[in-house]
Amino acid sequence: MAYQLTIEPLGQTVEVEQDQTILDACLRQGVWLPHACCHGLCGTCKVQVVQGEFEHGNASPFALMDFEREESQALACCATLHDDAVIEADVDEDPDALYLPL
Repeated sequence: MAYQLTIEPLGQTVEVEQDQTILDACLRQGVWLPHACCHGLCGTCKVQVVQGEFEHGNASPFALMDFEREESQALACCATLHDDAVIEADVDEDPDALYLPL
């Protein structure tokens, strides 16, 4: 089963497979999200989940604090979806950007 993920402010939609992380799905479909460690330790890939159900995964309690979890923030490198979702990421809109899937 796959879920639809919309990334704001880009307005791009990607398909996320069951048990696939948000970051992996985005990168494989040509949508760049900020990231560094890819293991849930640094917090660089932190996103706001605006809509949808998700699982936090193995996010470090230091990279994603309890109050952030309660505010529906997630680390894209660890989080998996249980539903179609919308996230807000720290990315700039670029009208000339090409979204080239891997």
